[in-house]
Amino acid sequence: MKRIFGTHRYLVSATALCALALTACGTTQAEDSGPATAAKPAKGADAAAPKPDAEPGHQESAQLLTFMTFLNKVAEPCSPDHPKEPPIADEAPATASASLPPIPDGPPSPDELNPGSYKGTEEDKKAEAELEARNKCVTKAHSDRVTEAVKGLKAPAQVRGSLNRSGYVDSVLKMREQPGTGTRFSLDLGSVCLTGTADGSASPPVEGHEVLDPENPCPRL
Repeated sequence: MKRIFGTHRYLVSATALCALALTACGTTQAEDSGPATAAKPAKGADAAAPKPDAEPGHQESAQLLTFMTFLNKVAEPCSPDHPKEPPIADEAPATASASLPPIPDGPPSPDELNPGSYKGTEEDKKAEAELEARNKCVTKAHSDRVTEAVKGLKAPAQVRGSLNRSGYVDSVLKMREQPGTGTRFSLDLGSVCLTGTADGSASPPVEGHEVLDPENPCPRL
């Protein structure tokens, strides 16, 4: 009785294996014939797939670094006594960070209560005058450079291309075409703002502006 039951179980298993084999055979034939072969990827599909950039934004960072170097080079003659590289400060002692500022004795001074009443020292006035002179010098240096770049030009594409070749990147440049007049443009250089009109003349008007609002340094075109 056990032998018959074992034989019956073997027959059922064999039948299931045959059914699976037939199904597999049918699937193989379906894949080998008809349009199913067209669905297979081409040999060069992996090679043609786009590869992600190794470092997103690397090109923009390189352009920004080049532009900052350009700005420093233009401004360098305006600060002949300024060192090209900042000096390396000596390391502070380990206990310096833990020290607390001294507690002032007595009531605060009138200058602390009313900051507007503070009068700068002679050194402060001298430093402010030097900074103002430097800003004027840097503004004139860029103004002369831009004037030379856009003279004789009027079309926006020509103006943009010439300013790019002179070192000014698109991210700091805004332009607006004025039919019959030329191209109005502005350059946001951080501490310096320049506006001008490329009108085709040999001396196009270029004007420097004092930066009062860092969020909106240049006036609207």
